[in-house]
Amino acid sequence: MKRTAKVLGIGLSLVIGASGLVAFAGCGNRGSASVEPFVNDYDPNQDYEIDFLGWGDAKEQAIYQRIINDFMTEHPNIRVHYDACSAGEYLTKLTGEISDLPDVFYLPDTEFLQWVDGGHLLNLLGENGDGVDQEALKNVWDNAVNEYYYNPATYKLGKSEGAGMFALPKDQGPFTLAYNIDLMNSQIQKNNLQDDAEVNALLSGVPVTWTAFRSAMKKLLAGTPSDVYGIPYYELEHAVFSNNAEFFDEGAETSKITTPAFVDAVQFIGDLCTDGITPKDGLAGNGDGADMMLYNGKALMTFVGPWDFATIWGMPNLNVDILPVPYGPGPDREYGTADDGKSTAFIGSMGYCVASKTKQRGTSGASLMLAEYLCMNESAQRKFYSFGQCVPNLKDMAYNEYIPDSLGILADEGHTDPAHRNIFIDIVDGFKDENDRIGGKTRVLYHTYLTAWRTNLEDTINQSGLYTGATTAQAVLEAFEPSLQASLDEMSEYLKG
Repeated sequence: MKRTAKVLGIGLSLVIGASGLVAFAGCGNRGSASVEPFVNDYDPNQDYEIDFLGWGDAKEQAIYQRIINDFMTEHPNIRVHYDACSAGEYLTKLTGEISDLPDVFYLPDTEFLQWVDGGHLLNLLGENGDGVDQEALKNVWDNAVNEYYYNPATYKLGKSEGAGMFALPKDQGPFTLAYNIDLMNSQIQKNNLQDDAEVNALLSGVPVTWTAFRSAMKKLLAGTPSDVYGIPYYELEHAVFSNNAEFFDEGAETSKITTPAFVDAVQFIGDLCTDGITPKDGLAGNGDGADMMLYNGKALMTFVGPWDFATIWGMPNLNVDILPVPYGPGPDREYGTADDGKSTAFIGSMGYCVASKTKQRGTSGASLMLAEYLCMNESAQRKFYSFGQCVPNLKDMAYNEYIPDSLGILADEGHTDPAHRNIFIDIVDGFKDENDRIGGKTRVLYHTYLTAWRTNLEDTINQSGLYTGATTAQAVLEAFEPSLQASLDEMSEYLKG
């Protein structure tokens, strides 16, 4: 889930300790990931008891229990004991059970590298029909599947020769802008913006430039009370990725936060604050308060994922649609050239992991069956999207059923928002060709061993005076870069021994 992702990343860093590396190594052996092929120990004539740990509010837990019950009805010899807690408590609970992990559990992509390198996760690729169903997996989003590959010999994340697959994707979390339709329409009427080209472009479902975004938002905010904003905060990764910039190089070894494209992305967020479009804590995120500002008419828009619509649908007087995030001019700082940014949202993901210890317990096969069911069973995926839990993992269901609501499931439930739900799928399916202007990228923490550096970067920006115009992004990032580079050096040295 979106804002909990930040909480989760911080949570495990605190569990790990001040230096991070030594304490987590005590929870497992660094570099002990195994690509030994999966061996299916499932016997249909045997009864199994398996434990599954997740997180979520009461509504999400009820959804999961219902789908788990469906699984047990189909497999009466497998008894699943489902346990869940709040998102903020989850990693503390999971890490506390690291010596005897549940058979199946959630793992955020931001924590994947630590856990797979520590040898806690079972390789799900088998031989001679053992292991995950490769044919069924072809219908799951490629980027989601590839994210949970790891090659311990080369320390390489993602699908590569010799890599194992250590989780099945729980979901893809496209995280984009949503706006309060009624509040937006009220401001359009109040300020006579019905024919304004920039405002109409903003709401068209087609990406706009940062320049057009700022201009349209200032027009829309004219005449609003001082406690109403355009957006409560702005996601750092969305700004960076949509300006054709990166935090570091491909191997997460060399910082790139002082490159012009990165500097301009952070300055864009600062400018939103000095414009009055965003409050003066432009990166802070406001926790769940950002959602409430949208719901209560205190913000024209905020960032949402598909899971937010389970709540939005329960608010009868709230109408919401989604937008692609705006894009910047790229490294050359000029629009209309080859290096322009593209509308790029981060995609949060979690995996269904099978604990490596299931080999000793004889529950690997039954555990994989549950993970496969949750990941790519058609009935389960249909329930997940109809309940507002996620967009489908299955590509054909997303294109042919979810976007057009061809089965009438969403309409029957009165769930017509968001009208532009195709944007969620545009983000998930990536940039298909050079003309595709909407896509998504994995969260940056997926690529690093620890998470504290990201929190430190945001804290530094938040406390710098950037949002009041007292300093510049260039100055802030130049001052912080030695700290980031030291963190990258330490994590790389530890990972590679």
